[in-house]
Amino acid sequence: MSADIERWLSDYADFLHSQWGLDKSFSVSAALLVLYLHYYGLSPVVTSGFRSPEKQQELLRRWESGDPSIKYKPATNSKHMHTGWLGSPASLAIDISTSNAEMAARIAKAIGVRAGYDFGDPVHFYI
Repeated sequence: MSADIERWLSDYADFLHSQWGLDKSFSVSAALLVLYLHYYGLSPVVTSGFRSPEKQQELLRRWESGDPSIKYKPATNSKHMHTGWLGSPASLAIDISTSNAEMAARIAKAIGVRAGYDFGDPVHFYI
C-alpha cells in the first residue's frame, strides 16, 4: 500500500472517530470500507455514526408514527449508541449509503465488517 493511501486511511479514520463518534479501532475498518467503496465506484456517503439514546428513541418514535424519511426501523439497543471510556462516543456502527447496497455488503464482509444488508438495513455496517 502506498504511503499516500496509508496517510489518507489514517487521517480519515481519525475524522470518523472525531466527527462521527466511531470507536477508534472501528474507525480504521470503516475508513478502509469507504476507500474500497470509492474504488469500486459505489459513491459512498456516510450518513450516521454515534447516536445518543435520546436520538435513537426519537428516530424510533418517528418510524412508529409513519415518518417516510426513516427508511428502516431503528433498533432499541443499537450499536450506534455504544459509548467508551467515561461515556465518550464509541459507536460500533456506521451508516453509509451507496449506489449498490448488495455489492457494498459483499465488500464489507470481505474486509471483516458486518453488513445490515443481511437483515434489511442496507446502509448499516458494524462490528
